Amino acid sequence: MQDNAERNIIQDADILLVITPPVFTMMPHIGVAYLSSFLRHRGFRVDVYDLSLRLFNKARQGLKRFWGVDCVNSFFQEQIAENISKNFTRELDGFVEDLLSTRTKAIGFSVNLISIYLANKIAEKIKRRDPGRLIIFGGPGTFFKHPRDLVIPTFADIYVIGEGENTLLSILRAYYNNAKITSSPGILLAKDLGKIKPLLPEAIQDLNQIPFPDFSGFRLREYNQGFDYKPLPLLLSRGCIRRCTYCIDHIMWPKYRFRAPSQIMEEINYHMLKNNTRAFEFIDLICNGNLEQLSGISDLIIESKLKFEWVSYAIIRKDMEFSLFSKLNQAGCHTLIYGVESGSDRILKKMGKAYTAQEASEVIRNTHQSGICTNINIIVGFPGETEEDFNQTIDFVLKNKDYIDEITNISGFTLFPAAEVGVNKDNYGVYWQEGTDPMLFTDSNGLDRQARNKRVAKLVGIVNDLKLNRAIVNKPVLNPKVRQ
Repeated sequence: MQDNAERNIIQDADILLVITPPVFTMMPHIGVAYLSSFLRHRGFRVDVYDLSLRLFNKARQGLKRFWGVDCVNSFFQEQIAENISKNFTRELDGFVEDLLSTRTKAIGFSVNLISIYLANKIAEKIKRRDPGRLIIFGGPGTFFKHPRDLVIPTFADIYVIGEGENTLLSILRAYYNNAKITSSPGILLAKDLGKIKPLLPEAIQDLNQIPFPDFSGFRLREYNQGFDYKPLPLLLSRGCIRRCTYCIDHIMWPKYRFRAPSQIMEEINYHMLKNNTRAFEFIDLICNGNLEQLSGISDLIIESKLKFEWVSYAIIRKDMEFSLFSKLNQAGCHTLIYGVESGSDRILKKMGKAYTAQEASEVIRNTHQSGICTNINIIVGFPGETEEDFNQTIDFVLKNKDYIDEITNISGFTLFPAAEVGVNKDNYGVYWQEGTDPMLFTDSNGLDRQARNKRVAKLVGIVNDLKLNRAIVNKPVLNPKVRQ
């Protein structure tokens, strides 16, 4: 495994995959790592450049805030990208110079809802110097119409929509064979933005056929600088078995698929041997979508006698027995994070949750009593939430305070226009005018953004009084460019 720790320049390749800031820098980007391994196994030369990591590690302390997950509470998404661009002009220009000095013709930018703005600025610099380079945007920032439409004019040639491995492979094969590339499932040409509705590609049916990421080209020693904790990301599955009404993740991953425990164990063995890894973060939407798989990988870890810790998101499942939690703990599970979201059965039902508050309490207690750190997320102000519903959430926290190790995220409800609540807003009593910031919606009870934020502040105060660990409070600022 080549770490390339001393490499400072971009290599000649068939494609350069760029991780655009800001992206979490605790560990390498697993999506780009999957693409890199997949394309290399198909015969393409791939180089990886984690621009987000490079800039973060160069940033003085005051600038590192723009990589914080709570930065959206102080700046709108585009403003974050603007600040990074303004403060790292020399580094960004240097990146472009290094790129243009190579024979690499295809550049793929991995973008999220914030970094797509900065990626477009970099693409503009490249296109003005060399219009012949092929620029591809992919990732969660390209999936939905709203963020795509905000980046105008675009300097990308192609947008990859959805799962990227086979789509990117088909683009590169066409490009290097001088074949015509057209908008098709998974591919949206920039010239077709706003003109056609992109289609999802066919999902990869068997995840076991995809080579797992070996992180070639990533400078692993530079992640999470200053800390001994050096986890690697790992996926057990793609997608989710639930369809929460506020969620957009299951729209991007519409089909739940899972890997064989034996292949996962092979990946763990590889990283522990080759990369000296002693911690993993399972970054699935849920690690417990398939309980037989989860039990199987736990058995293999226990049998191997390998010692490492792992953390993951999970869903509340009333069919998880205490014996499984004990097995997970024995297999190195350090923390499980549950999206509990509410203590009101009425609101949980409106959210599309498949459990009651009492069942959530039982899972939380079983998790904690098995020796696993138990973290939860809470959403305040779901459409239709009454004062009584909110008080039931407070009561839930009070009742379970001895079994909750951390409230990882307290958020005012965010309306995603593409989610079920946004698409069928009349059914949920949501009043939002197209063209305004979705954060400005009101509900049938008259609950507006200010009232939601007051409930967030009240819950935060209670959590602080209880001396519970608390990580993130989300009250994102409004988009200054749209009508208020």
